[in-house]
Amino acid sequence: FENMGIRVVSHAAAARDSLVSSFFAFLHSGRSGYVLLCGFMLMVLAGVMMVATFDSREARAAPPGWDQFVAATGSNQWVSCSFLLSAAAIVLSINYLPRLEGEG
Repeated sequence: FENMGIRVVSHAAAARDSLVSSFFAFLHSGRSGYVLLCGFMLMVLAGVMMVATFDSREARAAPPGWDQFVAATGSNQWVSCSFLLSAAAIVLSINYLPRLEGEG
């Protein structure tokens, strides 16, 4: 059991070192951390809007199940949520896709 414990610790240390080196490689690769943060914040706001979508008057008035989903996705909150998700996808892709062409 002692040998297996040493293996587990060495694998955990190697995984930690790999994670840290990947993080520093990301920071030094020229990608903008602010744009990444903006993309994640847009995704968080989209999540908040999705909660508001299923808590809207239209969704609460419909019976639970498929009818509630249809009522929720027909609301104005769903439109806002879909715009926020689209904006997050665009912001994150602008941050990453142009640099993939030159990377090898």
